[in-house]
Order: sequence, then C-alpha cells, then structure tokens
Amino acid sequence: MTLIQQADPLAFDELYLRYKKPVYSYFLGLLNNSVAEEILQETFLKILIKKNTFRFESKVKTWIWVIARNTLLDYWRSLDHKMENSFDTIYTSTGEENFESQLDDLETSLLKKIDSNQLKICIEELPKDQQEIVFLHIQSELSNQEISDILIIGIGAIKSVLFRTKEKLITCFKRGGHL
Repeated sequence: MTLIQQADPLAFDELYLRYKKPVYSYFLGLLNNSVAEEILQETFLKILIKKNTFRFESKVKTWIWVIARNTLLDYWRSLDHKMENSFDTIYTSTGEENFESQLDDLETSLLKKIDSNQLKICIEELPKDQQEIVFLHIQSELSNQEISDILIIGIGAIKSVLFRTKEKLITCFKRGGHL
C-alpha cells in the first residue's frame, strides 16, 4: 500500500488484479453485468483517489471491501433503493454453534445437487442484506470477521444471518426455487 500511496502504477495494477475478480463477483451477484462493471470501475477509482486515507490500522483487503460496499450503497441510494431489513434487528440465536460447518456442508451438497440458475433464483429472493452477506461469504470467500469489519456489524449478527439464510435456501430448494 505504501507503493500505491507513492504513486507506483505497477503496485496499483497488482492491487487491481488481486481484487478485481472477487469485488466484481460480489457486485455481479447483486447487480446486472453493465452496472456491476460500472460500480467496479468506480470502486477502484475511489481506491486510487483515497489511497492516502489508508492508515495501516486495518488490512488493505478490509479497506478495499469497505470502499466497494460503500460504492454499492451509494449506487443504491442514488436509485432510492433501501436495505430491506435493519441490521439492528438481527440477533444471534442459541444452539447455532455448528452453523459454519453446516453452511459449508450445505454449500458442498447443494453445489452437487442443484444448478446455478436455481441457486441464483433462490438468492435473488432473499432480502438485500442477506444477499450481500451471502455473496461476501460464498463468492468473495471472506471470513465472518472480515464481513463483520466491512459491514460494521457484530460477528454474532453475521453468524445469525448466515444461519437463517441457510435455512431459507434449503426451503427454497425444496420448493424448486421459491421461498
């Protein structure tokens, strides 16, 4: 990051190549292709413009994801889109200690049993906040802690959303693609 702050174009190119695909996949899961590409470009432009605001207090990866998410939220606000559920109303339920391994097992078994179109249909039926967390966890392969840092919500809330989302996706698959 120091080299990027010193305007080294090769360092920025390396950063772009490292994070382009996961950030684009995140956007693509929530937006159509052309808008996802536009928001991706805007995100990396903001990263370049804000490079000197990085203070080395967090990981570069987290800083990039925060900028990406904020860019997406700015886009949604510009279209008068609002997040459907308040993160403040999400609480961790008891008895969910093994939900991460259950989610991993679900991902593995579902990928073997369903086609990608059915998965996309089911995910699109989820509320926007759940879609976002699912894409950050599954497609972008971020840890729960990284998602918590990016979304600025507690890790317990992330775990709870993932657990409830898993249950909704199972219901959706059983119903053939409808929640």
